[in-house]
Amino acid sequence: MKKLILIFSFIFFTACSNETYSIYGEISSIEEDSINVGCSDLVRKSNNSNDDIGYSCTIKITDETIIKTQAGDALTFDELYKNNAVSVYFEEPITSVDSERLTFEAKEITVFESKE
Repeated sequence: MKKLILIFSFIFFTACSNETYSIYGEISSIEEDSINVGCSDLVRKSNNSNDDIGYSCTIKITDETIIKTQAGDALTFDELYKNNAVSVYFEEPITSVDSERLTFEAKEITVFESKE
């Protein structure tokens, strides 16, 4: 019985959490050491908002960032292209988002489609 209560408690607290470990979107632009990815869902979730404003997050890419295909093949920064669909995973969860600060560091980027 205690295990059952523990499991339900874990599910409840996980479901109620505003923590986000990843975002999914398209690359809208590529800079020297970062990409911009649509992140409106992240901002809406964090702010409990239903606005229809389109937000773009700057995703910093470091030497430690893993970039790969959906199949697991390694990619380089130069193999990222505008309009690629990507999932960006973060080292630390994002618990709140300020629409003035939409810059995050990527731990891992998975590319789902290539549009060269």
